[in-house]
Amino acid sequence: MTREETEQIIHRMYEAFNSRDINSVDCIFTKGFYSHSLQAGLEAVKIAWASMFERFPDIRVVVEDLLVDDDKAASRTSIRGITAADSEKQPMILELIRVENQRIAEVWGLTNLGEFARAKRKD
Repeated sequence: MTREETEQIIHRMYEAFNSRDINSVDCIFTKGFYSHSLQAGLEAVKIAWASMFERFPDIRVVVEDLLVDDDKAASRTSIRGITAADSEKQPMILELIRVENQRIAEVWGLTNLGEFARAKRKD
């Protein structure tokens, strides 16, 4: 797998998220995909995305940094469309991604999105 192919599928994932294209999850991720942060597979991704779209109708991710080495990548994305009145922080996600056969096979992620979700519940 080339660096360009890995980069392309990762950008495709973020584009699918931003366009609310939950159906494309099946084409972007492997059947055996595993999210370490969700501790689950493909169906959990679909549920998580749908939940975020419902809770934060204006949510979108912007790729700030993407480092690719063959079939692995590290990304830093900022999350737009979410505000917390008392915070100067911006929501973000750091992800380590492994690609297999031109599909995403594994993701490890860290985010501070929970801080913003709790702040929104108080509103």
